[in-house]
Amino acid sequence: MGLFDNLFRKKEEKVYEDSAVVAPVTGSVVKTADIPDPVFAQEMLGKTYAINPFGNKVVAPANGTLEVMFPTGHAFAVRMADGSGILVHIGIDTVNLKGKGFKALAKQGETVKAGQPIVKIDPELIKELGYNPITMLIVTENPTEREFVFSDATSVQEGDIIA
Repeated sequence: MGLFDNLFRKKEEKVYEDSAVVAPVTGSVVKTADIPDPVFAQEMLGKTYAINPFGNKVVAPANGTLEVMFPTGHAFAVRMADGSGILVHIGIDTVNLKGKGFKALAKQGETVKAGQPIVKIDPELIKELGYNPITMLIVTENPTEREFVFSDATSVQEGDIIA
């Protein structure tokens, strides 16, 4: 082993099972009922998990296809191998920012891996502009009727398995 081996070694990517659902951001977990938007708080779109983000990176919540990538970068959806649909929605009413504070790192139609960076965000700018950057993960479609049991941790790191 040479002196520079560690310097040039690729960072090992974590490999997840196709059934794994991971935290899309690092942050503190918010109880669903406490989400400051009734659509998400009442789980009208599907089973919901919310995180108040600490970082500036939002990652794919599962292995699959990036089926939807909103041009504004505020939301995206991944279709898992079993057909389940997972929507990641960054912030409350952040569609109104028209992309300000968001930078898409992946393109709609791409195959993605759980933990792969999808959107870079500026949570401080989002807050400065008067929006809440709370990030929701929603199981919008569940064709196999799998019971998604989310972690009861109070804080998570991006890529932590949460279901």
